[in-house]
Amino acid sequence: MKKTESIRTALYPEGQAEKAGHKNIEICHVTKTYKNGAKALDDVSFDVGSGVFGLLGHNGAGKTTLMKAIVTILRPTKGSVRVCGFDTEKQGEAVRTRIGYLPQELAMYPALTVLDFISYMARLKGITGKEEPERVLEQVEMQDFAGRKIGQLSGGMRRRVGIAQALLGNPRILVVDEPTAGLDPEERVRFRGVLSRYAREGRTVLLSTHIVEDVHQLCENLAVLRRGRLFYAGASKNLQERVEGKVKILRLEREEALAEIQKKAVVLATTYEPHGLTARIVDEEDRFHQAEPAAATLEDAYVYCMGGKAYA
Repeated sequence: MKKTESIRTALYPEGQAEKAGHKNIEICHVTKTYKNGAKALDDVSFDVGSGVFGLLGHNGAGKTTLMKAIVTILRPTKGSVRVCGFDTEKQGEAVRTRIGYLPQELAMYPALTVLDFISYMARLKGITGKEEPERVLEQVEMQDFAGRKIGQLSGGMRRRVGIAQALLGNPRILVVDEPTAGLDPEERVRFRGVLSRYAREGRTVLLSTHIVEDVHQLCENLAVLRRGRLFYAGASKNLQERVEGKVKILRLEREEALAEIQKKAVVLATTYEPHGLTARIVDEEDRFHQAEPAAATLEDAYVYCMGGKAYA
């Protein structure tokens, strides 16, 4: 038995919280105010079950602050967070043994090989032996690069190594912050596959991102943060239904007309053409009869939640 497993069994009987019927993550009225008075989170509440759950929001919306509270790095000013039934403040050790975390920026040692780095991270978690580092590298398809130095890896490979260290100990919950930012399309698809496979068998992946396509491909449920407050939490399809039948394409001859459009409708996107421009809008009150109906997407719903293109 690995050291981390023996600690977990001794202090917190395995399955105690899970068998009690708790959600994997419970966020209850969480507020975080910093010493300078800035409020990063304002009375945020929602639950996360199994599967891949998306956390959407612009930069500065409070996503990273919330994730740090979940993984016990940061304490909320008010409210509470429970992971597998354990309180993050009062039972931090129980929470940490059940969570794997990939921050947006993970410091690595460029002179170490991939295997040496993962083995080092494993020892920090109380895991000895070669089996576990080799297992997680295989999970992220990096076993063939185990002998390569970290400093020689591409950005996508480094992110896969980051996921590998988060998977050490086979945690029930995986928390990842902007994992596909800056990756090329091929690596993004690969990354989605890794997260999707891991979310099987009742486990949870909490995916924080501003890339709507990642959420569309992976998440049945999501939450949207806007300026520190919870705008929406629930099924992805229900969010999309908010703009079903309201998305339209409007063709304009002059850019000056766009300002008038924004007074009457939410502008989702604009495309400039040789003889004018095209605006993708949400026409809530059916004011623009000359506009062409368009199929709504999750990205339309998200941009609508954020207040439209003018606030993006």
